[in-house]
Amino acid sequence: MSRLDSYLAWAESHRAALCGIAAILILLVAWTDWTLPDTSVGFLYVIPILLSAPALSNFQILLVALLCAYLREAFDPLQGTPGLIAALNLTEWKPGSISRFLVSTAGFSMTGFFAGELNERRRMLAEHLRERESYIQLREEAEKQLEVLIETSPLAILTLGNTGDILLANESARQLFGCENHAMQNQPVEPYLPILNRMLHSARLGANIRTNVECKGQRRNGEVFLAHVWLSTYRTSRGSALAAVIWDASENLRDREGAGLNSMMATSRVLIGAISHEIRNLAAAATGAHTALSAIPENAASEHFQVLGTLIRGLEKIASSGLRMASGPEHAVADPGSVLDETRIVIEPSLREAGVQIYWDVAAGLPLVQADHHSLLQVFVNLARNAEQALAQREERELHISASMESDLVLVRFRDTGPGVAHPDELFRPFQPGAHSFGLGLYISRAILRAHGGGLRYEPQPSGSCFIVELWPVEDAQN
Repeated sequence: MSRLDSYLAWAESHRAALCGIAAILILLVAWTDWTLPDTSVGFLYVIPILLSAPALSNFQILLVALLCAYLREAFDPLQGTPGLIAALNLTEWKPGSISRFLVSTAGFSMTGFFAGELNERRRMLAEHLRERESYIQLREEAEKQLEVLIETSPLAILTLGNTGDILLANESARQLFGCENHAMQNQPVEPYLPILNRMLHSARLGANIRTNVECKGQRRNGEVFLAHVWLSTYRTSRGSALAAVIWDASENLRDREGAGLNSMMATSRVLIGAISHEIRNLAAAATGAHTALSAIPENAASEHFQVLGTLIRGLEKIASSGLRMASGPEHAVADPGSVLDETRIVIEPSLREAGVQIYWDVAAGLPLVQADHHSLLQVFVNLARNAEQALAQREERELHISASMESDLVLVRFRDTGPGVAHPDELFRPFQPGAHSFGLGLYISRAILRAHGGGLRYEPQPSGSCFIVELWPVEDAQN
């Protein structure tokens, strides 16, 4: 800050002191003009006007200018004005005095106005500079925060220029692509993520792109991984540019496929057990009939009758093997609240598109239950989709899903406003005529739940239908 800036800042905050100093200077100039009969120093009135202008308004400057012009005319020995008291009578002023008074007033006023305007401009400029410095400081802080956010982000972040070269790569990006000891800036992105270059070139032909994709990525050492990429293009003075956030989804893919395989194997085992149970029932009935018919000598001697017996015993062995395969102990534990949350994510979009209103009433603090998480999710989704199909032709489309503890069991109800079930006794039979798909949904769902000691049953309603999933809490699970 210069001395002038310091003075002007002091003048704005010490108006009374500045006005006092200006008054003293005016009196000093007037006294000097009066005591020097052969010399005129009236021009010195400019000094107090210049000093006081930063602290005065335009009207106040005009009043000071009038006072200084009057004192100059009253005490100027070269003008021959009669003195301070006599000058109050304008008739005693000599010719030309009034003109000189007006010119002096105008000169002093313009000087004060000029000084005041310069101070105002200085003040506005200083305020603008302060605001600019504040904005620059805020921008620098924001840039530092953004830089810290980018560098410390667990997700890989890349920005590309219009040529497809990498402009920025954070630490996570360098680790993801195996470039910890190599710079990625100004290197083409093509060897690492070819899809980004294609997206950048396609963005040049149309509007900006905002999307996410799953694609193949490649590290510096040639290792391939599954990349989940969120990307957006934007315009710069040099053309299109692209920003991408990248996540290595390989581990997630392995977990997902592993969980899917385990769920499929568990469901298959349950289905084999259920079918084996049906085969064993049929084989038992056939064995009884075969034993009864073997008492007839003609049948006992028949080769075809003996072959039939061998076939029945073979079916019994197949059924026994399937039941043994399905009888392995299950110790899976699931959180019903978490499974219902995932069910909500899966089913709500399709139900919303179908015009179905869904209502949730899940009690808080439900205990863990004896069930496989993914298999239980399949059961819930199957029941919701059955309700959606039942409501397709209804005017009132509502699905109520509730979960609560009742009689030491966790009960999950799926109640809809559909047409209801005409023959409840046939609900859980496989391969029913007229059923959706192969008619196995409810049959498999009940088999899955029974494999963990639970159950699935239909509860009659005055209108609509209600299916109840029964689950045993872990601490009360039946062996």
